[in-house]
Order: sequence, then structure tokens, then C-alpha cells
Amino acid sequence: MENKSVAMRRVLSFATITAIGFALGRVSGVAREMVVSAQFGLSAELDAYFIAFLVPTLINNIVAGSAIHAAAMPTLARYLAANDRAEFWRVASSVTNFLLLVTSALTILAILLGNAIIAIIGAGLAPATQTLAAQMLVIMMPTLILGALLNMLMAILNALDRFTAPALIFIALNLGIIATVFLLTPLIGVYAVAWGFLIGVALQVVIQLIELRGERPQYKFILDWRHPALKEIGGAFIPITALAIIAQINLVIDRAMAATLPPGSVSALAYADTILGSFYALGISLGIAVFPSLSRMVAQNDLENMARTIFVSLRLLIFILAPLTFLLIPFAPHAIGLLLGRGRFDAAAVELTSAALAMYAIGLTGIAALYIVQRAFYALGASRVPLIVGTVAAFMHIGLNFALMRGMAHAGIALSTALTATVSAIFLLIVLARKMRALDVRALLIFFARASLLALVCAFATSRAFALLNLGDTSVTAWVFGIIFAIGGGGLYFVIALFARVPESAMLAHAVSGFFKRK
Repeated sequence: MENKSVAMRRVLSFATITAIGFALGRVSGVAREMVVSAQFGLSAELDAYFIAFLVPTLINNIVAGSAIHAAAMPTLARYLAANDRAEFWRVASSVTNFLLLVTSALTILAILLGNAIIAIIGAGLAPATQTLAAQMLVIMMPTLILGALLNMLMAILNALDRFTAPALIFIALNLGIIATVFLLTPLIGVYAVAWGFLIGVALQVVIQLIELRGERPQYKFILDWRHPALKEIGGAFIPITALAIIAQINLVIDRAMAATLPPGSVSALAYADTILGSFYALGISLGIAVFPSLSRMVAQNDLENMARTIFVSLRLLIFILAPLTFLLIPFAPHAIGLLLGRGRFDAAAVELTSAALAMYAIGLTGIAALYIVQRAFYALGASRVPLIVGTVAAFMHIGLNFALMRGMAHAGIALSTALTATVSAIFLLIVLARKMRALDVRALLIFFARASLLALVCAFATSRAFALLNLGDTSVTAWVFGIIFAIGGGGLYFVIALFARVPESAMLAHAVSGFFKRK
């Protein structure tokens, strides 16, 4: 059985690789949003893109997204733990081939029914905008096939403890979109964004294939329906997919409800969610890094070490995201203005998007923690539990949408998402603790309260100090100084935690110093 400290160091090492890749990906994502927003602002044509974008991503998330990764990982990790690479590749090949067949059929079907699909999910859009969305749907649908291959390749690489190429997926996607928008927008307008998405996904696949070559893959063109591993993966896949369907239905409902609001509301939510993703990507990176290790710990019946790994991961997550949550709320206009406030992205667009970002930020820790806790259940083979909680949460989310958007418009939809994710994460954590007595939820909640209190004090002091400058929040000068003060607030939080000897502060300081020493 792997030594506990060694296992934790491995997880943190993998998480660091993934987090750095995701961080760079998010930086490139911000650059992508800057380029796209400067070209199209919050416009009806960009609303058409986001509505069309929903279709391939929605189907991919249901059929071959994180669901297949979550369902296949425990099985693949078990074969590798038993050093049975022949069966590992046989199972991986069968699952990959099945996904390619299914997504190819769905791609053709979606293209044929494109107009009808757009008419349903974009019912609030003008007819011309619906037509534009249907045309872009045809361009982007092949990403469904590429996305299926991408997700399976990442599952294989992660099971093999290879995290570099999967960590680069966002960089590849964003560079593809940025380059295409720069080169083709003068020629084909908003269609350049759709073509950029297709090219970006293709680049993602190529990067995975390059890294996989180092593992000497033994791919076979087979479909071994009778293999017990496929039945096992299928059994886990059904509830995980059902949860993914619920999540995508929630997203469609959010966009559909936002489409009934003033123009630009859909894009404002999309921009805010993308920027928030720069921060909750930490939870995703930790979840990706820890998942193979959790799966191996379950195979070894090492639940104590599993509980410890989850506990340490969540404490680190809370420590980092608490200040970001409370600083994003007052400084959201400055962040949005500095990142996107140019070209057709005017003051009204900044106001709309920052309102959504501030509300999304309330659930930042909950959204990130939910990803990790769900993977703990998947590793345990208890995928029905997140499904049950997710189903209840979906009804809660819809109810909150109706209640909150009446007075808060699109910001109410963002707040509904934040509250639902936080409640779901806490409830799942409590249920998980019943399966693993070594997981101290009370200690986690106390730490969350203390970190939040410190972050709140630092954010309040920083925002009040900034207000003394009387710069407002609509000029470039105000945006720049706002971000400087926000960074200062984060620095204040970290310094206080360091002097208070919070373990996570020393852990981060050591990680940063170690990174620069390696340089």
C-alpha cells in the first residue's frame, strides 16, 4: 500500500501541473473573451453563437464528457493497479470505439434537426438571430465527435498518471479561437468564432495524441460488448450521465430564461461564468488530480487515507477561494471593465456582466468543492448519491430562478446557481462523512467560517480604502486601481494567515518558492 505522505505528495504534484495548465488556460481564456468581446460586445449575433454553442457541448457533456471520465476512471485505474495493461487497452479501445459511433450518429442527427433545436432552446431570440444560430450549429457540431475522443483520451492519460497534455486543453482551445477570430472576422464576421471553436477542439485532440504516444498505446478497433468491465462502466455511467443531463437542462433553462430578458443577458451570464471559471478551475484541477488516487485507494480499501486526502484538498480549496469570493463581489466591475471593457463592450455591458459575476462569486467555493466531492462518490462506486442530490437541487435551482430573477434579472439566475451549488456540496459532504468516519466535516465547516471571516474583513478594508480615492468604477484608471487594491486585499489575507500559522499558507508559500527554485 502506498505511503500516505508519498500519496499526498503525488496528488499535490499532479494538482500543481493541472492547476498551472488550467491557470494558463484561463489567462488565455480571458484573452479570448477580450478579443471576442471587442469584436462583438453583448450583441444579438453573439447571443446566437452562445445558443448554438450549447447544442454540441450539451450533448457532449451528456454522452461523452466528464461522465465517461468519471465512470471509466475507477475501472481503468484498477487494471493499472493490477499491472494488467492488455486488459486496460482492450477496455479503453472498446469504450472509445463505442463513443465514436454514437457521437457520429448524433452529429448527423443534430445537423438535420438544427433549425428545430434552435427554435426550442432559443425561443426568446429574434427570427434572424435564430437563423444565424442554426447556421453556426452546423459548423460546430463535428466538435461532438472530437470531444468524445478528447474526453476518452484524457481519461486514459489521467489513469496513467499523465496530466500535462490534459492540462493544456484550454490553452489549445483558446488559441484556436483567438487566431481564427483575428484572421477571419473581417471576412466572415461572427462565423469566425464558430470556426475557431472547431479548430480549437481539434488542437486539443492532437495534443493528447502526442502525449499518448509516449505510453505506447495498444489501440484496437474492437467492441467487446461482453467484457465485464464494460458492464461495470455502463452501470456507473447511467447515473453520472443522468446527473450531467440535469446539469445541462439547468444550463439550458438558465439561458432560455435569460433570453426573455433584455438583449445581452445571455452573453453577460456566459462571460461572467467564463471569468468565474478562472477561479473554480482550482477545484476542477484538484478533482482531476485526486480522482485516480482515490480510485486506487478504494481498490486497496484504504478509506482512512482517502478521507485524509479529501480533507486536505478541501481545506486548501477553501483557503484559496475564500478571499477571491469576497474580493470579487466589490471589485467585479473593475475586473470586468479591465478585462472586457473595450470596443463594443460598453459601460452598460460592464454593468450587466459584473452584476452576474458578483452573484456567481458567492458560490465560488461551493461550485469548486462540488467537483471534488462528487468524484469521491464515483471512486466509491456510489454514483447514485450525487444523482439524487442533483435532482433535488435542480428543482431548487429552477424555483430560485423564478423567485430571484423578478427583482434581480439575470443576476438572480447567477445567484440561484451559486446558492444551489453550495447547498449541494455541503449536503454531499455530510453524506460522504457517514461513509468515511475519518472525514471531519465539522472541522471543514469551522475552517470555512474562519477563512470567510478573515476574507470578509480584508475585502471590506480594501474596498473602503479604495472608495477613499473616489475614482468610481467606470474609467480605466478606476479599473486598474481597483484590481491593484483587490490584489492587495488578497495579499493582506495571505500575510495574516501566514503569521497565524495557517498550514495552507505555508503549503502555498513552499509550493511557490519550490516552483521558482526549479526555474
